[in-house]
Amino acid sequence: MLRQRLRDLGLEFEAILTEFVGADATHGPLALKAGPGVADIPEIQLRIGVRSPERAAVERFTREIAPLILNGPPSVTGFAGGRPKPEEIVAYWPALIDKTVVQPCVELVDV
Repeated sequence: MLRQRLRDLGLEFEAILTEFVGADATHGPLALKAGPGVADIPEIQLRIGVRSPERAAVERFTREIAPLILNGPPSVTGFAGGRPKPEEIVAYWPALIDKTVVQPCVELVDV
C-alpha cells in the first residue's frame, strides 16, 4: 500500500528498504527455505526507509507513515516517537591504499 501511495504521489527514491523484522530480516529468502514453521510466525515488525538526495521527498514519505498505521491493516502497533525525521546518511567505507602512493607529512599551521 505504501509503495503504491508513493508512486501515486510521484515520489521517486534512490532506494526503498523494506524489512520484515522477525520473519526474514536477518537471512532474507534463505529463511523461507528453513522449513516448516517460518510462515507460522505470530507477528513481525515492518521497517521501511527511503534514500533520496531531495529532503522534501523524504519529508513527504514521513507524512505517509502515520496514515498507514492509523488507517492501514488491523493490529498495526509499535509506532512511537512521533513522525520520523529525515537524517543524512553517513557511511564509512574502508579502503586499502598501497603505502607507496601516500606521502606522509606534518604541517604546522599558526593560527
